[in-house]
Amino acid sequence: MHSTPVDPQRNVLMLGTFGLRPKATLRYRALAVARTLSSNDWSFRLMTTPWDHPADSGKRQVIDDIPVTNTRASHPIAFPLASGEMIWSGHRSRSDLIHVFKPKGFGDIAARWLRHGSPVVVDMDDWEGDGGWNEIGGYGSLQRHIFNWQERTWPRQADALTVASRELERRALTLGAPPDRVHYVPNGLTRDRFEELATANTIRAESREARNPLSATPWILLYTRFIEFDPIIVVRVLSAIREAFPNTKLLVVGASANGAAEVAVRAAAGQAGLSDCIRWHGWADPTEVAALAASCDVAIHPFDDNNVNRAKCSVKLLELLATGIPVVTTRVGENASFVVDEVSGLLSPPGEPTAIARSVIQLLRDPSLGYRIGKAAQERVSTEFLWDQLAPRVANAYVRALEARKAKAR
Repeated sequence: MHSTPVDPQRNVLMLGTFGLRPKATLRYRALAVARTLSSNDWSFRLMTTPWDHPADSGKRQVIDDIPVTNTRASHPIAFPLASGEMIWSGHRSRSDLIHVFKPKGFGDIAARWLRHGSPVVVDMDDWEGDGGWNEIGGYGSLQRHIFNWQERTWPRQADALTVASRELERRALTLGAPPDRVHYVPNGLTRDRFEELATANTIRAESREARNPLSATPWILLYTRFIEFDPIIVVRVLSAIREAFPNTKLLVVGASANGAAEVAVRAAAGQAGLSDCIRWHGWADPTEVAALAASCDVAIHPFDDNNVNRAKCSVKLLELLATGIPVVTTRVGENASFVVDEVSGLLSPPGEPTAIARSVIQLLRDPSLGYRIGKAAQERVSTEFLWDQLAPRVANAYVRALEARKAKAR
């Protein structure tokens, strides 16, 4: 993949503020961009602080041909040491450009020091400060104050910004970013990941041939971390679907951070007499997602309507669409950019679980509709939301940042 020609190969240092696992931002956004753009024009390194996965502290590895370094210091209290490691690495490698993922935390602090020598591109993929993750992240008052300051000051100072949603584009402009520095870059899938997920078609066809229609049980898939919606919605949706299809069961793939959502769902399911209708798979290895989607008939992807969700660009939704399973999601934020209603999925109003249930019932009653929607979804992902198509927008942001810095130096 070649971007707009620039001077001899530029070295890009990507900075993160958490580990490569369990969160997906660095692996599915930063590394995907680096892998796609690596060429004679650009080379990449990623450095991050795995405070949320300290077992990776100090670990060096190569992932998809991209060198990845985890700082030795990882505890939040040691943020000066962790950020110092990043700053030292940036100076030593003489990076031509810094791309910091999230205007928040360790990578943000390091980038503020390094920007005096190298242009900085800031990636915004969530609403981080007041009104967003500050309200639901469980942070202390000092952390909330710092995160809000970090997010609010970068749009005016960054040489360029990459934003994952139209809501974040609006937010960056509201916070003072010059319009020509803001680059809309929604999340995507690598071609390898898409092809892996698309194998669900073959698995699904084989399982349907083996299934006895007279004993078939409709299965609904929920692929989630339980952070986008009130968990009780799940039980209300399942209950309404079972009025039309009494044998319906729900497969939950994923888990919440602290288990509270699962407790709430189990309690509500028990009260509704649905405890035996929910199968809990827990966290899934990425290689399992295609087979899990193929084992179900319809996927639901509910979102509440709030700042965090309007700013979010869901990789999980993209993955579901890539498997070819028909998806019912909520018309909130980027969901409506990924899904063309009644063509590549079904969109329901937020806060209306019965509307989600009606859409699921429609798909269960008309399997041919679900098949057409699933195929259209795969086609749309493969032509509009692979990093092959999206990463050049990041390269344009890099060129803009380099040009802006040159202009300042004149």
